Amino acid sequence: MKFAIYLLALTCLINVPVFAQTTDLATQAGKPDQASEPAEPEGHTTLIGCLSGPDSNGAYVLRSMSHRTGVEVIGSDKLKKVSGNKVKLTGLWNPGDKPAVKGKESRKFQASEVEVMSESCEAPSEKTPMSKQKQEKEQQKQKIAAPANPDATNPK
Repeated sequence: MKFAIYLLALTCLINVPVFAQTTDLATQAGKPDQASEPAEPEGHTTLIGCLSGPDSNGAYVLRSMSHRTGVEVIGSDKLKKVSGNKVKLTGLWNPGDKPAVKGKESRKFQASEVEVMSESCEAPSEKTPMSKQKQEKEQQKQKIAAPANPDATNPK
């Protein structure tokens, strides 16, 4: 009897995956696999930020929170029309003209698609702002480190 139960359990384990894998292939034939289709062409990247330029060298720069110092952008004449706007650029990274600094390569962004997101924008500052908590800590350190002025505490 025990042998029959083991045999029945083994048969169920073998057949369950077979039933789970059986699907109607006719309904899948017309549908492409969504996981194999990337949202953007391979290697393409999207950047969003404030576009400025052209400068005296004809270069455009995109600034955003993740690219505070700016990214040099090259592309079509449409860049001139959208300069000063918040834009979404899709394209590829190319090697830059400048030598590597502190182990970081110089790169340019070759924009193939340009989309205006807002008619105006304000680029973030190049330097990351100090948080209010950090400012308070700095002020407290300065108060503690500053020598006490006896004339200020005991007026005449």
